[in-house]
Amino acid sequence: MKTLAASDLTPFIDAGFRVESHIPLSSLGTFQIGGPAQCLIRCETPDYLGRLRALCFENTLSAILLGEGSNLLFSDEGWPGLIVRYVSFDALPIQEQDGNWRFNAALDLQVVVKWAIENGLSGLEAFSGIPGTLGGAVVGNAGAWGVQMEHILESVIGYDQKGERHIRSVADCGFSYRNSAVKHEDFWVSEVSLKLESGDTEFLNQEHTRILEMRAARHPDWKTIPCIGSFFKNLEPSSAAERRQAAGFFLEQAGAKDQKVGGAAVFQGHANILIKKRSQCTAVDIATLARTLQASVKEMHGIDLIREVRYLGEIEGESAGHGFY
Repeated sequence: MKTLAASDLTPFIDAGFRVESHIPLSSLGTFQIGGPAQCLIRCETPDYLGRLRALCFENTLSAILLGEGSNLLFSDEGWPGLIVRYVSFDALPIQEQDGNWRFNAALDLQVVVKWAIENGLSGLEAFSGIPGTLGGAVVGNAGAWGVQMEHILESVIGYDQKGERHIRSVADCGFSYRNSAVKHEDFWVSEVSLKLESGDTEFLNQEHTRILEMRAARHPDWKTIPCIGSFFKNLEPSSAAERRQAAGFFLEQAGAKDQKVGGAAVFQGHANILIKKRSQCTAVDIATLARTLQASVKEMHGIDLIREVRYLGEIEGESAGHGFY
């Protein structure tokens, strides 16, 4: 990817967007790892996101769209191009119609979860404690406790590479376990419509508290122990009657918790969570540890673990690095 010239950014500046330079990617993700982004534009509303996408197309400039970076490992070398960070903490829904609630996809997922519970709306409580934006959760088909985003999603609205606005149904999104067609089509999700049902506020609050307590018992707080959630996908069930097999089980059997590479280590409470153990931890440390763990599980169990975490940029030892992979 070519390094941007000042003239490449003039159309954005002329349109009123603030362009920031050399922002550390480590400040844009929960792993708190990564080199500088050459250019960054922060965006909070669907309309502005659409204007940005159209400007990129009109000026033949590619850009990477980020949410809160809760499922990304950024390169130590940074990113030599434009990054758009689409994040907002304003929790007001855009519209409600027949039990379908439309939200800004830039919203922090936990802001939406809390808003729904406070308003007696059920469907989001299973996502209590999961970091990231609502849009990011949809693109990655996030889930917990047997519930995935596709189960409560009505539709998504977003922009294609030409900056044209589209509404896509659940069927159009190509969902699979921790994946979607949207992720691979470079479709910028701007709004999300969810199917939420009336529920008992007291019960929903109790569920919210219970789930947060269960997560706290096994998951580190990324603000004090930088990390991403589950690093590898759980395994497909061996029969239609069984649940997915936890990757953490096979990792623990393979001695994952004793493995370290540089400043990277495995969280002692959960073998499928890699952590930034020391401040000098690098993306190369994390990626190397991940490959080591995959090799250990392959040797012991004959199982190929697949990353849930996506990488951005050039990371030594990895086979691709010209975007998300």
